[in-house]
Amino acid sequence: MHGDLYPARKIVLATTGTLGDLHPFLAIALRLREVGLHPVLAAMEDYRSVVEAEGIDFHAVRPGSAEMIAAGLDEAKVAHRVTGDLRAGFDLMLPHLDLTVADLTQAIVGADLVIGGTLSAVARIVAEAAGVSMVTVVLQPMGFLSVAEPPAMREVPFLPALRRYLGPGVVRALYAIGSARGRASMRPVTGLRRKLGLAPVGDELFDGPRRSERIFALYPPAFAPLPADAPSAAQSAGFAFYDGRDGTAGRLDPALEAFLCTGPSPLVFTLGSFAVFAPGCFYEASAEVARRLGRRAILLVGAHATDAYAGLASQSVAVAGYAPHSLLFARAAAVIQHGGMGTTAQALRAGVPQLVCPMFGDQFDNARRLRGLGVAERVPLRRYSAERASNALRRLLTRPGAAARARELVPGMTRDDGPSIIADWVAARVGALTRSSAA
Repeated sequence: MHGDLYPARKIVLATTGTLGDLHPFLAIALRLREVGLHPVLAAMEDYRSVVEAEGIDFHAVRPGSAEMIAAGLDEAKVAHRVTGDLRAGFDLMLPHLDLTVADLTQAIVGADLVIGGTLSAVARIVAEAAGVSMVTVVLQPMGFLSVAEPPAMREVPFLPALRRYLGPGVVRALYAIGSARGRASMRPVTGLRRKLGLAPVGDELFDGPRRSERIFALYPPAFAPLPADAPSAAQSAGFAFYDGRDGTAGRLDPALEAFLCTGPSPLVFTLGSFAVFAPGCFYEASAEVARRLGRRAILLVGAHATDAYAGLASQSVAVAGYAPHSLLFARAAAVIQHGGMGTTAQALRAGVPQLVCPMFGDQFDNARRLRGLGVAERVPLRRYSAERASNALRRLLTRPGAAARARELVPGMTRDDGPSIIADWVAARVGALTRSSAA
């Protein structure tokens, strides 16, 4: 309905990371197109086919898997390095910084606005140098790095307790230590600001997003309200439930559909699109969990690994590469997952209990919040075993009210459509630019 008012205004969505990072931006791009804008998604070449299948313009940003392979790194090696130390992700990307800058500089030519994530540091710098306004999308509560309401992290799992008992000073001190530790690895990015004639910032990853014109939390207050010290430009939006074209079309693999129709609701085990490359013993132990509990199970092992795990399949255990979560989770007895925001949101929308097996990054904080909501248990992936997982699931599935609580939360988790809220704001913002230029 906005198409005649805002014709062909170019909005660049610059994201970095896994499919879990790409999918929310693709959901936003689709809504931007619906309000008559021209979204261009800038991401690594590996995602071109996914984006273009939706009819969204794509601009490749290096590095991608081609550059990683040239450096002797396949997906499994990258996954093991990053899940072992989150900073390794920057170590892998920064040697290609000049390529990234060149690609993003070209991508934003003619753009009215750039939308990025909290980790889109280079996109923010390039946009600032070009005089293009920046909007930051915060995909998870941890992204605010709040002092008032600090996240639980693998490195400092007790940070919320420290804040509660010792006050904000200790949180600030620990953040400062973390910032100092990462300063050396971020030096090329700091140098980029200087090279482009931009004023320095204290910490690019912490302060950079706060310089954005607008900050959207892409999750609802029912999952996590904005922290008390969130920037004044921040607002809550809601989850983005993009689940691939199969999810939109309502299709499950026929073999998986047949399995679902032949017995009780199964346990669904998944590690998302990235941790699936560094699963450890997760799938072998999960098949044993199903046997111990006398439950049917579906193991989503990744398309690359279906042959490797085919031996785990049985009459009561199905092995599949992937299935649209929006179609599968609502038919599950419980979802056992890594704690990524996309998977977490889909399980909350489905209204099913969860066993969260966090591995790195925000997953530990997401697990904490799910437990606080009364719908989850937690077993870190590095400690995952058939015994621990069986015990946790037994507690979860026999706990009075856990399933009812999961269903009770659904309205609050689905009420607000985050991508639509963002698209409407952008349309109004770009409309103001149109009126200003016309005047």
